[in-house]
Amino acid sequence: MPESFSGVVLAGGRSRRMGCDKAFLSMDGIPLVQRQAALLQSVGCDEVIISGKSGVDYGIPEARVVFDPVENAGPLAGLVAALSAARHERVLVLAVDLPHVTAVFLQRLLAANDVRHCTVPHGNHGYEPLVACYPRTFLDVAHDALTRGAYSLQTLLSAAESRGLVTRLPREPGDEGVLTNWNTPEDTKR
Repeated sequence: MPESFSGVVLAGGRSRRMGCDKAFLSMDGIPLVQRQAALLQSVGCDEVIISGKSGVDYGIPEARVVFDPVENAGPLAGLVAALSAARHERVLVLAVDLPHVTAVFLQRLLAANDVRHCTVPHGNHGYEPLVACYPRTFLDVAHDALTRGAYSLQTLLSAAESRGLVTRLPREPGDEGVLTNWNTPEDTKR
C-alpha cells in the first residue's frame, strides 16, 4: 500500500474563457470542485487542499483552502501554495477543469510515483502538469521559478527533468479523453 499523500484540487483560476467559475460547473449534478475532491479521497488521500480564491465557499468542510502567493501567476502559484500547505511528502494535484479523470488513471499515476520525483503524464503535447504527483521537496524548485516570474509549468518540468527530478508517465490508449479539460462553454457540451 502506498504511503499517505495529500490531494490538491487546483481551483484558483480566473476562468476567463468559461465566463464563470469552473469550480462550480456541474457534471452529473455535482460541482466539479466537489467531484475532484471526492475522486482524490476515493484513491486514498487523507488530506484535501483546495488551491482556490479568497472568500469562496467550496462546500467541502473537510478541505483546507489555500491561496496563490502571487496573483496572476497561473497554476504555478497554486502549486506553490499547495506544496507549502501539504502535510505529506507526496502531493497528488488535480485541476478542477479535468472532469474526465478517473480513479484508475490516478491510481496508475500513484503507482508510478516514488515520492522523490515528480511523476507527470507526458505525450505529444508535452507534460500534463495539472494531474501529477509532486514531492513536497519540489517546493524549492517551484518557488524559485515563481520568484523569477518564470510561470510556465512546461518549461519548469522540462528543466526539472534534465536534473533528474521528473519521471514521465507515458500516455496509454484512452488517456486523451481522460485528460480533456473544460476551458470554454463549448467544451462542456462535448
